[in-house]
Amino acid sequence: MLVLALPGVAHAQDGGGKVAAEALFEQARSLMTDGKFADACPKFADSQRLDPSPGTLLNLASCYEKLGRTASAWATYREAASAANAAGRADYVASAQRHADALAPKLAKLTTTVTQPADGLRIKRDGVEVAHAEWGVPIPIDAGTHTIEASAPGHKPWSQSVAIAQDGAQVSVAVPPLEVAAVDATPAPAPAPAPTPTSPPGPPQPPLDTSTGSGQRIAGLVIGGAGVVGLGLSGLFAVLAKGKYNDSLTNCPSSPNVCNSTGVDQRNTALSDGNVSSVTFAAGLALLAGGAIVYFTAPHANSSTPTGNLGVSPLVGTNVGGALLQGSW
Repeated sequence: MLVLALPGVAHAQDGGGKVAAEALFEQARSLMTDGKFADACPKFADSQRLDPSPGTLLNLASCYEKLGRTASAWATYREAASAANAAGRADYVASAQRHADALAPKLAKLTTTVTQPADGLRIKRDGVEVAHAEWGVPIPIDAGTHTIEASAPGHKPWSQSVAIAQDGAQVSVAVPPLEVAAVDATPAPAPAPAPTPTSPPGPPQPPLDTSTGSGQRIAGLVIGGAGVVGLGLSGLFAVLAKGKYNDSLTNCPSSPNVCNSTGVDQRNTALSDGNVSSVTFAAGLALLAGGAIVYFTAPHANSSTPTGNLGVSPLVGTNVGGALLQGSW
């Protein structure tokens, strides 16, 4: 039994990777000596990944050859020859080329043909994509069972197992035209109609007692209370406006109507507060008047009709606001 005890050519590697590669290499050599090729080959491959060298490739190729993976061994010998040539190791080049040439006549080959390729067709062999350039070309392959798959957008996938009985076998597999995938003709459900927009709910109102009118009177008190709050806010903004106006006078030294930029800003703020005061005053009066109407028109326990006839008309104008309350009891 031949075990190639060839040292690797050193490459720039981190210390840990090089040490691990050396340990894996030694374990693989020991397994090869014991005839455990299936265990040795993956360790040679891992050693090569961690610290590539022509010597490791030669040992890996020899392991594949002993395992019966003739095509893998041939390809690895050729890779080792290329690496050794780049490293200036003529002895390694000669050894790798000699072994590769000896295996070439034994190679089994698989040809994958495509007669009607669909758009976007992809072919895989044992999960690895087959390049378009390889279609119709006899490719060296290890003996054993292999799976060919084909897929394309809008088509049903296809696959087939291919048996390579022994070295030297010449096998061809034809990928048939892929079947077009059926289109789901079930119509999509119609979208649910959009909900009809509704006005946002107003503030909850107290229930009205239609028999005694107490509920309506409570509602009148609530509305009137809101009016009182509005009048209070109006007064607050009126005070703020007056204060800003008084502050602006200090920034209008020559004339009450000729101010510097600070005074102008203060006058504008006073005007804005005054406008808010007017609006809230008008709204407060309207609410107060409305509350009064609701309250005084509520029926008494012995009557289902209102006891009075009231009406309210808002009064809003420039710098003035209010409401006109009129009616009879």
